[in-house]
Amino acid sequence: MEHEYADLGALRTRRAVHRTYSSPADAVDEVTLKLARRWTGARGTVVDVGCGTGDLLRKWAREDGAGQLIGVDRSAAAVRETRGGGIEALRGDACALPLRDDSVDCLLERHMLYHVADPERALKESRRVIRPGGAFVAVVNMPGTTPRLSRLLRRCVSDGGAALPSFPRVDSENLRPWLKETFGAVVEEVEYRGELIFHEPGPLAALAASLLVFYGLERGTARHIRMVRMLEEEAARAFAEGSGPWRDTKGWTVFAAIK
Repeated sequence: MEHEYADLGALRTRRAVHRTYSSPADAVDEVTLKLARRWTGARGTVVDVGCGTGDLLRKWAREDGAGQLIGVDRSAAAVRETRGGGIEALRGDACALPLRDDSVDCLLERHMLYHVADPERALKESRRVIRPGGAFVAVVNMPGTTPRLSRLLRRCVSDGGAALPSFPRVDSENLRPWLKETFGAVVEEVEYRGELIFHEPGPLAALAASLLVFYGLERGTARHIRMVRMLEEEAARAFAEGSGPWRDTKGWTVFAAIK
């Protein structure tokens, strides 16, 4: 799914919307870093697989003065965005990490296992590169998160003539046994349960549009532009017909496991 992150604009939109419109506040980065530090300390080699914009590693560097920080991503844009300021960035796949055996103190995989062709293989590959006693920290959504948004997207994509894709199911429910099988035990879990709350259609439409690439619609194409307009119209209609704000339940879990 490398093409989905050829442009990081949609990723930035998703993160900004979740930061701004979640109740209670969605502090996924802060929770992830706190849990990772608890099991690995501040220094050592820290790798963020699916590093995206590199923000998580930069926060680790600012807060901890960490040791070696490495981002890994299939996207060339993500590698360019992450590299610099003492952070190394490598282009690579979660199922074939460009890292030596037993070379990593803490490996992070935040909201990215949904996009991996073989999640169980990716977990085994993570274990390979983590040193004995090192930590694996992953963030995934709870089952059925943002159901209203999902229904809106699926309806619009289907009405627009695009095929609905088949995503590998990865959520907190099925990741837990995979982690136990790979690492032997999950040492800690932290959950977030909340809502997205929109008081106007613009942010809802922007979030929905940022997810179109996962439905096979590349940004800037004629079909993508038509679909964005359709989502804007549907969001406006939902507010015109409804009473009160748009609310959509959401939740995620951070897991820590030790090799």
